[in-house]
Amino acid sequence: MNYKLIATDMDDTLLNEAQEISIENEKSIVDVQKKGVIFVLASGRPSFAMFEYAKKLQMDKFGGYILAFNGGELINFKNNELVFQQGLEKKDIEIIYNASKKLNLTMLLYRDDTVFATNEAAEALVEARLCKMKFQKFNTLKELESFGITKTAKCMIVGDPELVKNAEKYMKELYGNDYFIAISKPIFLEIANKNVSKGKTLTRLGKILQIKTEEMIAVGDSGNDRPLLETVGMPVAVANAAKEIKDLSKFISTSNNEHALKTVIDNFFNS
Repeated sequence: MNYKLIATDMDDTLLNEAQEISIENEKSIVDVQKKGVIFVLASGRPSFAMFEYAKKLQMDKFGGYILAFNGGELINFKNNELVFQQGLEKKDIEIIYNASKKLNLTMLLYRDDTVFATNEAAEALVEARLCKMKFQKFNTLKELESFGITKTAKCMIVGDPELVKNAEKYMKELYGNDYFIAISKPIFLEIANKNVSKGKTLTRLGKILQIKTEEMIAVGDSGNDRPLLETVGMPVAVANAAKEIKDLSKFISTSNNEHALKTVIDNFFNS
C-alpha cells in the first residue's frame, strides 16, 4: 500500500517521558513530509499545547494538520485555518460539573491558553504543566461564567486512576449515548461532543484531501486513540500501549522512549 498520511497521538506515543520529540523522530517525520506524506498530530490536547511541537516538525512548511481536543478542532497548520470545530455547550458543562461533584473528583475545561479547574488537584496541575498553559481555579458555574466561558472544546474529570475508572463507568452508564467518553491517561477521563472523535475528524480530513482511510497510518497508545486506529488502513500501537490498542493494531512499534515514529516510518516508507 502507498500510504499518504500518518496521524499520531502525542503523549506516550510521539513524545517521550520527558515530553519531548526525540531528534530521531523529528528527522524521520521531516524527511517523510519531504516525500509528500501528510503528517497529522492527533491529540486530546488543546490546540495551544500542540503548536510548539508542530512548528518543530516543520508542519507549517509542509502543510500538516493539528487535530486537537480528541477531534474537536482541526487546524491547517500551514495557514492556521480552523477547518472544523465542534465542542460542548453550557448545558453540557453543567451536566459534567454536577457529575464531577457527585463523584467528588475535579473537573476541568479550556479556553485559549488557560486550563480552568474546580480545584487545585495534582492531576489538574499536571494537565496545565503538560500543556504549558495557565491555570485558573473556579468554585461554581456562576464564577466560571464570570470568566466569559459558556462553551468549551472538551471537559475532563481527573483524579486517582481507580477513581477515574469508576468515573468512566458512571459517565458511560448515564451519558454513554450523549458524549464521547474515554480515558486518555489513567488520571484523565475525556468528555467531548458525541459527534467528535479522532477517527471521525480524521475521516473528515481525508475527504478534504481526497485521501482514503485505507491509505492512512495511525499511531496510538490509549483508549481515546481507539477511534483513530479503527478508522485507518494501518493501525499501529506503540510498545507501551494499552492491551486494547495492541489488540486492534496490525503493527506494534517500539515504545515512546525508543523513537516509535521513526520505527513506523522506517518500516513503511524506508524499507
